[in-house]
Amino acid sequence: MKKKLFWTLLSLLLVFLGFETYQKRNRIFRPPASPDVPWTPHPEVLNLQEAFVGVAKMAKHSVANISTVHVERGAPRFYLGDPWEDFLQQFFYGQRPPPRTQEWRTQGMGSGFLIDSRGYILTNEHVVRGADEIRITLIQQDGVEKTYPGQVAGRDPTLDLAVVRIAKQGTYPALKLGDSSRVRVGDWAIAIGSPFGLEQTVTAGIVSAVRQSVSIENRVYPNLLQTDAAINRGNSGGPLLNIRGEVIGINTAIYTPSGAFAGVGFAIPIDEVKQILDQLLQGAPIARGWLGIETVPTDPVIQKRFRLPEQEGALVNEVIPSSPAEKAGLERGDVLLKFNGQKVKDPSHLVLLVTQTPPGKRVALEVLRQGRLKKLWVTMGDRSTVHPAGAKSKGQTWEGILVAVAEEGVEILEIEAGSKLRGYLQPGDILKGMDQTRISTLNDFQKAAAVARLADGVVFDILRNGQPMYISVQSAE
Repeated sequence: MKKKLFWTLLSLLLVFLGFETYQKRNRIFRPPASPDVPWTPHPEVLNLQEAFVGVAKMAKHSVANISTVHVERGAPRFYLGDPWEDFLQQFFYGQRPPPRTQEWRTQGMGSGFLIDSRGYILTNEHVVRGADEIRITLIQQDGVEKTYPGQVAGRDPTLDLAVVRIAKQGTYPALKLGDSSRVRVGDWAIAIGSPFGLEQTVTAGIVSAVRQSVSIENRVYPNLLQTDAAINRGNSGGPLLNIRGEVIGINTAIYTPSGAFAGVGFAIPIDEVKQILDQLLQGAPIARGWLGIETVPTDPVIQKRFRLPEQEGALVNEVIPSSPAEKAGLERGDVLLKFNGQKVKDPSHLVLLVTQTPPGKRVALEVLRQGRLKKLWVTMGDRSTVHPAGAKSKGQTWEGILVAVAEEGVEILEIEAGSKLRGYLQPGDILKGMDQTRISTLNDFQKAAAVARLADGVVFDILRNGQPMYISVQSAE
């Protein structure tokens, strides 16, 4: 009994001594038990803190708040008409007066950052899409905020990128662009922007994942960086920085069931920007390769029945007539394994490889056909000559607007400067109907446009940024 008690006491003593030793070794990580006991954070903790402070201080003068104004025109939304005026017009002139028009000014906000000392700011294309006025706010070296007018220098709706230039000439502090190909899951990530209009908001987290493809609001973004650094409405277009203060991405979207930050945000990798940056700065059209096929991902069944060595590649579901793919000899049922010497992981990866290839370049394809490897050569086409949302559909023009088939209907691609519909409709609007005639195909649009006359008035049923609305337009001949 005494022997057992001895060993029990000895064990308790050893546990106590071990706990005391652990406390002493880790005292630097604990707040002091008493105000009289000095406590100093570990140097590595202080160094990390100073790194965050340094990044925020360095980027402070390079991150911009972007505010926009969209001007819309149409009939008053709550105007029921003047019966007396209508009576006079019908009695004396035999006609009803044209509906009154009204102008609405809708404000938008977003973020951006300087990438060139001449005053070029990179942001998301959706931040400045359809903007009639752009204002850029920067913090000067003396700490004073200053606002400048801005104008779009170049845009790329495909990658959701735009470059805005400050109208006033000068020398501006640009951020350093990093290398997103070296980003690792778990790396520090720092987001800076103007969420809800709160300028110069800094949030920190890590790179949570590297996504090959993410669908956001019916749009597929390839190759996104996922982060848990807080991103909210107004952060779009702002920089995602690493711990060295280098830009590794452009904050673009969030996943949220509630509309507020839920721990999942996405950024376009900066390497995607580098490939087209010169064209954006010059305002030149972005040249991208086009193959002309529709593909589906492989699965275990396809791997087995098509005798694939791995569950990778892209199964060709359709080959567009007269496309570069058809001219190269690609057929439905081929499994595309390699593109220009690189293994094809899945359809999203193939899209990335194709769009990164310049038009006119001759590229080798490796496909599996009926269990046999086959090598084909294709000369890349130009993606700008086809509508990315529907390569098989050619655009149609009416009253200065260019439309093409999209997933949800007919999308407005461009509006000419002199069009009577400018200010009412915007590029990116999905046209669902005209004068109660439903539109889902180009044929529907052609039939509706054939009988519509702006002088008599036309009511457009559109979908704008996911929001349905009616726009009424009437113009004099």
